[in-house]
Amino acid sequence: GCGVPKRGMGWYHAKNLIDGECPSAKLTDVVEPFFLGPAKDTPAGKTFGEFAAASSPAVAFHDSLAKMPKRGPPFLALISGRTADNPKLLKECIEGGATHVYLEKPGAPSVPELEEMAAYAKSKNVPVFMGYNKNVTKYVTLAREFEAKTPGAMTTFIHNNAYKEEELPECFERNAEGMLKNMAVHELALLVTFYGVKADNIVSITADKEYSRLMTLKGPSSGKDFTDFAAIGFTLTTSAGKTVSVKANRTGG
Repeated sequence: GCGVPKRGMGWYHAKNLIDGECPSAKLTDVVEPFFLGPAKDTPAGKTFGEFAAASSPAVAFHDSLAKMPKRGPPFLALISGRTADNPKLLKECIEGGATHVYLEKPGAPSVPELEEMAAYAKSKNVPVFMGYNKNVTKYVTLAREFEAKTPGAMTTFIHNNAYKEEELPECFERNAEGMLKNMAVHELALLVTFYGVKADNIVSITADKEYSRLMTLKGPSSGKDFTDFAAIGFTLTTSAGKTVSVKANRTGG
């Protein structure tokens, strides 16, 4: 899955490759079943169609993996679909000849599914990579350095999306795994990596109730209700005495 331009993470990855920001890689194919299939006549589908039409002829677009010719080796499959589809997509990519896989976070809806995916990829000798870019960003490094040398300092990681209020129903539906597993998973990765946070060493979690917004909205495609946070804020402390805060806001700008 590629997603809508300027919204889907797959599109951002594709654009980086098309613009030559990763000189060692070449984009050969884009698979987008939804916007080249049942949603092709929707406004978002038409936007995606314009992106496909304007792309280089060297990049082939397909509405299914089955229609994509085998590439490589080496052949890296970059999976950036809906989280719920990732277990199926991983197997399809490996069956289609992928020698390496880059899996967009959080990888799968649950830990058991991730473990099953890892076991399958290992059985096929296909390495799978998942990166969290905030772990290596300069601003995180600077914040951690300042905290380390400033007595009494505590870091708050703030993550804003630029959705409009009327766009939240589609956002909730498309990211049905929920904000903590989707948007704020980057901050959770920072907490695990740099603050030693584990499920069994959290002493306290204090919710920022004034900042947080929990909503139930109707998905525009399925008509089903989706309950999620439009904004969430909390401060946690570990048994090692580490305290850190997170604030994430879908409409923060």
